[in-house]
Amino acid sequence: MRVVASIAGLVSSTQNCSGQGYYYPEDVALGLPAACECLQCFTGVQCEIEDRECALDVTTVELSAAMPWFDQNAKMVEENLGSHYHMDYLDKPAWLAPEPGHFHMASARLSSRLNSTIRELHRVVGNAETDGYQVVVGSGAIQLLTGLAHLLAPTSDTSLYAEAPFWGCWTLLADFVQNLTLTNRTDLQPSKVVELVTSPNNPNGHAMRPTYTSGAARISDFVYYWPHMTNITSKRTEDIMVFSMSKLAGFSSSRVGWALIKDAQLAAALDHYIFMNGQGAGVEAQYRAVKVLGAIAESEKTKTKSFFSDTRRIFEMRWAQLRTVLEHSTRYSLSDTTPGVPFAWVRCTGTPDCTADFARVKVRVGPGSEYGDTDAAHVRLTLYQDEASFQLMLRRIGRLVQEELVV
Repeated sequence: MRVVASIAGLVSSTQNCSGQGYYYPEDVALGLPAACECLQCFTGVQCEIEDRECALDVTTVELSAAMPWFDQNAKMVEENLGSHYHMDYLDKPAWLAPEPGHFHMASARLSSRLNSTIRELHRVVGNAETDGYQVVVGSGAIQLLTGLAHLLAPTSDTSLYAEAPFWGCWTLLADFVQNLTLTNRTDLQPSKVVELVTSPNNPNGHAMRPTYTSGAARISDFVYYWPHMTNITSKRTEDIMVFSMSKLAGFSSSRVGWALIKDAQLAAALDHYIFMNGQGAGVEAQYRAVKVLGAIAESEKTKTKSFFSDTRRIFEMRWAQLRTVLEHSTRYSLSDTTPGVPFAWVRCTGTPDCTADFARVKVRVGPGSEYGDTDAAHVRLTLYQDEASFQLMLRRIGRLVQEELVV
């Protein structure tokens, strides 16, 4: 959530809104007044005032912490689209098939470049095989995951299984997709199961393995399997693998995700699903994805200003700061979480309502019940938001720990 503070022309592109908001000159070009767009819990003309009654929401995964790298490498990712750039439909906006000669139309050149850029990024990083795979692009990973769950659940008695704790949206996905019912059972007939395996896992960061080892349809959610968040131990070769630009680099509002799929028929079916549900990522989003993913791949190839090395240092510093804040607490610990991913799975002991504890110091966390945590002994909070919000979160959690120590 952000608040726009009108500045009546006082803001220039050189001002930084106190480091607690953003100024977008692009908005002025649309006729909007020059203004700071304040981050949540900050207000004022220059976002200089902290709203102490505002509840800081740390439930949404953002990657604003990676922003410094993009600011330092702006020329690699800046966009300059002409007045009539791709007014017509793209030939293949979603299914980027690899067969030679497929991209024969001028309207497919952007899709072709996105295809090759995604494949090159995985080749350089070494986290996923792309030879023998189809690439299907969607409006973020959730569109792809929803489409795949729909296609892999042909009958009404199909169960969706994910080992707890799991991302809370799996519950929403099961409710949304016809024929699917979320289950925690591990003894079902595998042919009637679609299993979602997220690794590293959301919300605890653990490396995960499938529970149904054979016979079940499996979707491998690898949106966090990148070297700035975890060690890349192998090149993954699962049948269906899903990735997301927002979880790799940020730019969440651009809505770009992709799936690597071995089965060409399934890729074609997913392409049709996406076509009937908005036709996937628009041309501007695809253009940005080519620039962003290409810049990351190039930095990794040259090892000059490496995106993964630079952002990993920032991420490691964030985790160290959170550990420092919690180190003297006996009530809130990081013992059940694996560092690296953009969220912490905080274990709570000796308190009847951990969510309420954080709410008392104006920090809104994700309750464990939303992630399949049956004993309500955990909450999830995020770490890779903008620097000002992260530091505000630390200060407020510090007050919570101080209350505990005083008592």
